[in-house]
Amino acid sequence: MTIEDDSDLPYGENFHDVGEAKAWANAAGLKRPFRPMIFDHFVAAVTASTVAAPRVLELGSGPGFLAEHVLDRCPSIASYTLLDFSEPMLALSRTRLANHSARTQYTHADFKTDSWPSAAGGPFDFVFSMQAVHELRHKRHAPRLYEQARPLLSRQGRLVICDHLPESAPTERHRLLYLTVDEYLAMLPKTGFTNAELLWTGYEMALYQAQAA
Repeated sequence: MTIEDDSDLPYGENFHDVGEAKAWANAAGLKRPFRPMIFDHFVAAVTASTVAAPRVLELGSGPGFLAEHVLDRCPSIASYTLLDFSEPMLALSRTRLANHSARTQYTHADFKTDSWPSAAGGPFDFVFSMQAVHELRHKRHAPRLYEQARPLLSRQGRLVICDHLPESAPTERHRLLYLTVDEYLAMLPKTGFTNAELLWTGYEMALYQAQAA
């Protein structure tokens, strides 16, 4: 890999801009109308849990689409923390999730930093992420993210992650944003997780689940 390949890729959008955040949110469902089907896998993880009142942390929660889908279908959830580095995205989430205000918390933090775990709090019974881990802007940062997430999970807590596959990238350079299935399944046990598995793949995306070791 060249030195250039080891550098982070620039962001495609400026999510700190209110207009760009709203434009992304308005386009997301039109661009990927299949997303609710993926969201159902997160719902299934919660409903299959033996935890009576689960606590959820979502990394890179964006405008709150996944949170809304899960909270609408999982009345057992005690708390759902949305963590994002974009204040405009968190503002969109607060509006979208107004009916769930008693169960939602919002954390403005960047999961590329060392400080985000302390900002997130915990412990949590689930850590979720949907189409966000690639915003690390290079896949080499992914192991550190999962090493940081692991201590936030309760005993036997679960990680459920969905992101793009490399073949979805528009250029060879952009392929470096995404881990392959084999890379994910090899990485998770090295970062403190067990029983890592591929739950679903399609539309050049993959969904994984793993258990806190």
